[in-house]
Amino acid sequence: MRWHNHEGFTYVEQLIGLSIFSFIILLFTNLFLLIQTDVHYSNGDVIRFLNHINQDVKEADMIRWQNQALEIIIDGAVISYELRMESRIQRFKDKKGLVILLDDVATFHCAPPLSDHQFYGQLHCSITLETGQQFERLFVSTKEWVHAYQTFR
Repeated sequence: MRWHNHEGFTYVEQLIGLSIFSFIILLFTNLFLLIQTDVHYSNGDVIRFLNHINQDVKEADMIRWQNQALEIIIDGAVISYELRMESRIQRFKDKKGLVILLDDVATFHCAPPLSDHQFYGQLHCSITLETGQQFERLFVSTKEWVHAYQTFR
């Protein structure tokens, strides 16, 4: 980039070149952000959701799967986790309030563990995301399990 002078680049020429280079870099990074439309779902969100349920289950007097919802009863209050709007798991307390805990969920289902024996206070839950990823977890209500153990002993 020479003007009429053969002595090399001037300070103004360097600033112009740096400005053009910075502008091109800025355009390319924004262009890549526009092209990238896939939503990358983090496993961390699902793990946090499962840990949140686990905290409630630890304090639960009873856990059950009823009416397509995971219901956790703590001190008379019913906390429910439901798949709503066909892709969101929402948390309700006594059918009030609304907390969206997880998005992009294809299926959410819980059932007692498959076994010949009756396990009290246990539910096996599975989540399938719209991306096809599957997550499973076994939840155990300590209070319900201890109560069942004392009753049968």
